[in-house]
Amino acid sequence: MFVKLWSEKLVCDRINGMYGNEPLNSHYVSTNHSDLYSAGCRLFGSWKDAVVAAGLDYSSIRKYKKWEKADVVAAIRQRFDAHEPISCQFVQLNCRALYMAAIHKFGAWNSAVVAAGVDYNSIRQRRRLTVEEVREEIINLFESGENLAYPNMRKNFSYLLTYGIRKLGNGSWAQARLNCGIKKNYRRKRHLPDDFLEPELFPVDRSGF
Repeated sequence: MFVKLWSEKLVCDRINGMYGNEPLNSHYVSTNHSDLYSAGCRLFGSWKDAVVAAGLDYSSIRKYKKWEKADVVAAIRQRFDAHEPISCQFVQLNCRALYMAAIHKFGAWNSAVVAAGVDYNSIRQRRRLTVEEVREEIINLFESGENLAYPNMRKNFSYLLTYGIRKLGNGSWAQARLNCGIKKNYRRKRHLPDDFLEPELFPVDRSGF
């Protein structure tokens, strides 16, 4: 039987992977993911400290609610009616719980926006990116665990896919990833059993940038 070798990074990655999809309060995690809970407490001192180390606000975690499709639609509509940004890029960075719930329930952010009765083309955020900005955004997506395979990029990050191909890849998305130092494991990891021995992740090679 294999034993998972937990590290601080792995705990934080698992916490962020659950964020927006499952509750992260201590009772739920200790009951349903006891190995993760134990590792978080052991490595960080408490579950709260593990959540904070993952970059999340624990006070909002304690108030977690299970998102339904109607909740996602209502939240998007509320933001739209209040003239607040609802572009994919903005929401992903500033409203992570809503973004993850939309992906989980609708498969893509634009699908959730359309379900809320909003013309996605009217709210899409367009701006010119420099080569360095394109590289940094691609690396940030990779380090957050996002699926960088072409189909997912075309569905959820089409603006970045286009910029990457044009400015970094010379017509190739695979080359654009390589030029960002991403040489392996660019797809989101599949769900693995708790007793699986976690392989070491290949870090992004930022040398020479």
